[in-house]
Amino acid sequence: MENFDLFKHLSMLEMERLRQRVKTMKYKRGEIIYLPGDPGDTVYFLKQGQVKLDYLDESGRRLTLKICHRGEPFGESALAGEDNRNLIAEAHENVELCAISKDDLLQFAEDNSGLSLRISKLIGMRLVELENRLEDLFFKDVPTRLSRLLLKLGKDFGNEHGHGIEIKMKITHQDMADLIGSRRETTSVILGEFEDEGLIEKGHGHIRLKDVKGLKDKAQLLD
Repeated sequence: MENFDLFKHLSMLEMERLRQRVKTMKYKRGEIIYLPGDPGDTVYFLKQGQVKLDYLDESGRRLTLKICHRGEPFGESALAGEDNRNLIAEAHENVELCAISKDDLLQFAEDNSGLSLRISKLIGMRLVELENRLEDLFFKDVPTRLSRLLLKLGKDFGNEHGHGIEIKMKITHQDMADLIGSRRETTSVILGEFEDEGLIEKGHGHIRLKDVKGLKDKAQLLD
């Protein structure tokens, strides 16, 4: 648990008390961790792998709000009073999780003001992320949304590689379409256009960002 930012400032005694309340869980790629309507009684911390958080609209179409990676919590909206889940949490690859009940974590935080403050900041940060995602979806066109996604993936999962940034993450065109609220066919066409313009390079199982400044221009972002 000491590898998670939320708990880094706990003492050894506090960490041991916390460990006694934590369960380790494993899911294979594609397995569902929770669905809309399931009880919001657990907070998860991702020890290994990646987890997709999807919103399911009335037509059955999925919109991926976030892909969580190692070290990140998810399901934390339970701490803000979410009695039932609103999202789908799915293992994007084989994952190992640390799970703690909402009640146990809140009780633990009552005795640690620092942890309580970090939980409040986490929930606030998630709300800001959601607001930014919704703003992009409603007010930005698909090329802008896609370029912003590529830059974020480069920041979160990229490594400097030659004259660009290689995204070290398995992600399909459908995954990217779900993340930007687009159709897979449209996303594939725009990725091809970005490659023709020299902004990216696609290969088998990888994407390399060749022209970060050009992508920032597409994304309407300042340097």
